[in-house]
Amino acid sequence: MKYSTIASRFFIALLGTGLSFGSSFAEDQVPPFAELPLQIKSELVVPEELMQGDNYRVEAVAVSDGFNNTYTVVHELGNREATSDYQLLRVIQEIRALQTLDEMSRKGVFGDALKDGVIAPFRGAKALATAPVETTKGAVKGMGRWIANVSRGVTSKDPYQEGGVSAATGWNSTKRAFALELGVDPWTDWEPLNEALSSVARAAFAGGITAGLGSNELMGTGTLGTVAGIAGTTGELNAMLADSPAALLTKLNSEKLEGIGMADGLIAPFMINYNFTPLEKTLLVESLLRMESAQGRDLVLGYAVVVPDRVLARYRTQQAEMMANFYANTDQFDIIEIENVLWLQTRKGALVGIHPIDYLAWTPEVAGATAPAAQSQADNREIWLEGSASPDARLALTANGWTVKDRVALITGEPLQQVTAEGAGLGVTGTVIKTIGP
Repeated sequence: MKYSTIASRFFIALLGTGLSFGSSFAEDQVPPFAELPLQIKSELVVPEELMQGDNYRVEAVAVSDGFNNTYTVVHELGNREATSDYQLLRVIQEIRALQTLDEMSRKGVFGDALKDGVIAPFRGAKALATAPVETTKGAVKGMGRWIANVSRGVTSKDPYQEGGVSAATGWNSTKRAFALELGVDPWTDWEPLNEALSSVARAAFAGGITAGLGSNELMGTGTLGTVAGIAGTTGELNAMLADSPAALLTKLNSEKLEGIGMADGLIAPFMINYNFTPLEKTLLVESLLRMESAQGRDLVLGYAVVVPDRVLARYRTQQAEMMANFYANTDQFDIIEIENVLWLQTRKGALVGIHPIDYLAWTPEVAGATAPAAQSQADNREIWLEGSASPDARLALTANGWTVKDRVALITGEPLQQVTAEGAGLGVTGTVIKTIGP
């Protein structure tokens, strides 16, 4: 079986520890392993108000590899695939943001040049979902920064870096401001939104229009909220993102990592791993800073350095955010590595695995990974999940000494599944996801 997410690789990696499933069950009591992939009814996970909008719908069936759900979102510009509940929120946010920009353009907010709307050039084209970012990005503020950014823009190999002309004109700062106002990544890899933001930014910059002036209209078509609601940023961090092109963010993030003692041998490779957008790199760095006294933060950065694709980059960013929130709100810890897997060793003596997993099925990989709690001496052993565990996984893990905590709300504020569970009267421990066959 080929697994698509880092969550699956997390558990598969632990198979190399030589662990075997514990003896807490009699042989005839061991739950059967799930047959993968699973098919999931989307409506059992996604709140009704997000299942469809004016110009999109989430397909009725999602596919789970036993760790993360992959949804198909149908849109007039081509279907989009969202791997994880968290990414589904971001896809819906981007679709709504594009619709908002299109409606504002048609109303003449940005002048006559965009009266046909920003979606018009894409209508009738083939699916453009997840097209790589090829346009230039960035902005300037102040003469000194203008000179430095133009120089970087000309020489950088960063795919998110702006070219010299756009650095000189400064319209990319307007682009970032509109993106942040709409609650989306300014360096989005969805080409229709990227192009729409660029078109609007040029027109708005030329006409002296700012995102703040249009905020009522911007947020009036049902966006999910600001980036702070989706990605965990603060107002201060949002301001820095709006004010900083990719090259400056690289400089600032590098300086912050140096300040907490990270080696240049980790910093430099991380900064040129363009599977992370500049926003995601910034979120990961900020998460490391928030884990103030934690030992082992270099392990998190080391794992980020070798991330090979966008899906795993999102996972590592989310996991770092979860760790930082756990540190701030639950217990302080040190980060340790056991057989190529990161764990939290809390100051209260618990061993914690914390993961943005949607649905943890009971599989041979999970059995092998968690058998006798990785032979640790921890007083307590816990698995924290953004989503939930299957009934069989919960039963087996509990019998082997694990406490399973699901729907922990450490990323999005209130997980999709918790909203659905409460609506169904199941409470936070109710099983929401139900399979409908292999």
